Amino acid sequence: MEAIPRNYDECRFDAFCKSVLRNEAHNYRRGLKRQRDRLVSISALSQADMDKLCTADCYPSDSFTFSSHGYLHINNELVADAFASLSAQT
Repeated sequence: MEAIPRNYDECRFDAFCKSVLRNEAHNYRRGLKRQRDRLVSISALSQADMDKLCTADCYPSDSFTFSSHGYLHINNELVADAFASLSAQT
């Protein structure tokens, strides 16, 4: 027993803590690299990919509703005016 230093357990615990911290730093750097590899600059996106990212809000007040043929919703004002000027067919 005299060959083992008194602070042997402290050295083992210290080595364990350093190993845990080293592995955690490695996992963190690996995660950052994975994230960098997946990121794409907006300027590098094609127009088709940009079209997938955009959305348009559609509100009921933005469309014209006609009830002559069921309910018909028209978003374009010029088309709605043309449709409104048509005569009703029976």
